[in-house]
Amino acid sequence: MLIAINNQNIDDILEYRFYNDHSKTRRILFEYNGKKTELVFEPDRNITIQLDDPVYKECDNNCDFCFIRGLPQGMRKELYFRDDDYRLSFMFGNFLSLTNVDADDVKRISRLNLSPLYISVHSTDPVLRKKLFKNDRAGLILEQLCSLIDNNIKLHCQIVVIPGLNDGANLIKTINDLSRLHPGVSSIGIVPVGRTKYIKDITGLSNHQAKEIITGIMDLHKTFRKKYHRGMVYLADEFFIDTQTDIPEEDYYDDFPQYENGIGMARSFLSDIERLNTKRKIQGRYLFLTGVMALPVIKKLKVKLQKLGCVKDNIIIEPVTNNFFGASVTASGLLGAQDITTTLRKIDASYDKIFLPPNCTNDSNQFIDGILIHDRRVMIAPMNLEDFLQCLQ
Repeated sequence: MLIAINNQNIDDILEYRFYNDHSKTRRILFEYNGKKTELVFEPDRNITIQLDDPVYKECDNNCDFCFIRGLPQGMRKELYFRDDDYRLSFMFGNFLSLTNVDADDVKRISRLNLSPLYISVHSTDPVLRKKLFKNDRAGLILEQLCSLIDNNIKLHCQIVVIPGLNDGANLIKTINDLSRLHPGVSSIGIVPVGRTKYIKDITGLSNHQAKEIITGIMDLHKTFRKKYHRGMVYLADEFFIDTQTDIPEEDYYDDFPQYENGIGMARSFLSDIERLNTKRKIQGRYLFLTGVMALPVIKKLKVKLQKLGCVKDNIIIEPVTNNFFGASVTASGLLGAQDITTTLRKIDASYDKIFLPPNCTNDSNQFIDGILIHDRRVMIAPMNLEDFLQCLQ
């Protein structure tokens, strides 16, 4: 049992990483067979150790709009774990609610300098936030944010917009409340609520509502840019694509603080397309499968390659309808192998290679529905556009 490093108790992997400073001498206290022993490691001497996986905090909120609550049965067990742990927020950018964070947690976050953290705010109105999260502690959000900021923790916040609940005047108030916490609050992401066919009580944004939100948020973005020299509030790509509104240029996104939240991915890919300058002829026939939302963006890649004289009609792009979660789910990262296979059966053509979106499998190359694709032509496209073009041989 690893007990302490330099008299500092070690509770989990974060503290081990923080206090195991290779540039310093470390006194390691451990217990084996009931006997405590201390070893001294000189600077630059590595400790070889295997740590138990941490037990992460599970969410104790009961949100009607929770995407995990809208998952079908029979998927991999880990997909149903509703995490709400500040360690996962720091390590992987997962959004947390703060409803299970107390004063001791804030002290530990500060001591380990777990910054930045990613916070699901949704509303700063105490009554409404308690209603959204179905948790009385949810009303403490502004006090909690201020406490973290006072301890030098940078925050990235998100607001999932739900029609009839936290949109309209409440949305504007929440953004303004958060903006007053700048620079502690570094960014605010605005994301439309996601619904699977298994969620019945939540309605999605209409096209008209989405356009109204774009107009209001863009005005606030301009105001914050003048005041703080950065836009601070950013709209998810889905707003622009679904309403067929031009996607902003790169400077709108500043340093892309919420890229993994689907904010700026489309612009980043479009900019890569615009910078393409190759004359290499692409031989063979290729099929690109993509989610419905990304279809307009992927089509621009084909247009650019045609303008450069690289391809003619030997690249076909097809969207995959998400029947597994429901047609309202259009993100490429949520495509299952079953729907991809169904789409392939409907396409009567021969291709040298069939490319799938780079984010439709996890790090273990598993699709979200746990089904395999047995087709040697199928491969996951690389994230980098240049690497992707190299695959077109």
